[in-house]
Amino acid sequence: MKTRRNIALLGATGSVGRSVLEVARAHPGRLKIRALAANRSSDEMAKLCAEFRPDLAVMQDGAAAEKLRRALRESSPETETLQGAEGLAAAATFSHACTVVGAAAGAGGLAALLAAARAGKRILLANKEALILAGEKLADESRAGGGLILPIDSEHCALFELLHARPESANPGGGTKLWLTASGGALRDLPLEELAEATPAQALRHPTWQMGAKITVDCATMMNKGLEVMEAAALFRRGPENIGVVLHPQSVAHALVEFADGTLSASLSAPDMRIPVARMLAWPHRLAAPGVSRPGWRALSGMTFAEPDPRRYPCLGLAYAALSAGGAVPAALSAAHEVAVARFLGGRAKFSDIARINEKTLSRAANSGLARADALDDRMAADADARRFAEAA
Repeated sequence: MKTRRNIALLGATGSVGRSVLEVARAHPGRLKIRALAANRSSDEMAKLCAEFRPDLAVMQDGAAAEKLRRALRESSPETETLQGAEGLAAAATFSHACTVVGAAAGAGGLAALLAAARAGKRILLANKEALILAGEKLADESRAGGGLILPIDSEHCALFELLHARPESANPGGGTKLWLTASGGALRDLPLEELAEATPAQALRHPTWQMGAKITVDCATMMNKGLEVMEAAALFRRGPENIGVVLHPQSVAHALVEFADGTLSASLSAPDMRIPVARMLAWPHRLAAPGVSRPGWRALSGMTFAEPDPRRYPCLGLAYAALSAGGAVPAALSAAHEVAVARFLGGRAKFSDIARINEKTLSRAANSGLARADALDDRMAADADARRFAEAA
């Protein structure tokens, strides 16, 4: 990669955003941050602006934007501060940034990502909700705009590389099966009889990955893997019967592809988000991920694989059921799950309530005609309705 890539980073203060910034720090001649966007963390954004000197800084929260604007008048007067959905769209379509990293969690950034796709940007996507709500539409808009969508979740990045290595298997009809690996999360060894009363502190002690609170709880329920199955279906145009999940506690193998000729390929690396971030920022070239250990062949000797226990991880089965139902049902389940996890982290629900709320929402959605409602407006409406329902369930 000889030319420098200019980047707009949406979700700069989250765990994926921080990984992007670490890679950018390590390669200042190859990567330039031109726009930064975050939700409310104005103090952290002020520090990032002083360091990276972007052209644009966006806060989705209006009060946070005004606070940042005041701070930047002295430290970074060259940085323009914008706010809200319009500001986010401006960052996503900024003419001086060819690469847009969609690292903001939740469905709020979807409009900005669609705008980036229409503008022909190279989109590095780590937003599960956006893919579940509008994966096909994002792909269609990107194709029409002449852009490219690259996944930076470790599992989907691995699948992308494995399929790219065998182009004939990229066709959904090629007889391949995709396998996502799962660590099992922080509660994987907790006795089943104690699982219902697990605390947020227990669920947040992930044994291998360092991530934000919501995704770490998602690992404990394995709903993260269910959402990733939905993502893989959208990204690689596969049905649920061609996407599997395997428990792999060591988190060295990130994905496997079982090809039509009977061969099985795996992508192996240390469990560190900086690796897929660096890979996709440089794609099709490679950049070294800073500070990342190399597991080497010795790490392979301790690898184990097993089927997930449906009693421990009921949310995984719910995700498959939602994907099989189709239409707006996956959007409803994803939205309800986001609310259920927020209730758990806020002390307003037990760990077992996450699966209970998800199951009630799924049943309601599947029996209300949402399986036949597939337009983006239908999915957005299902998302909003499921959030209200899950808050009261």
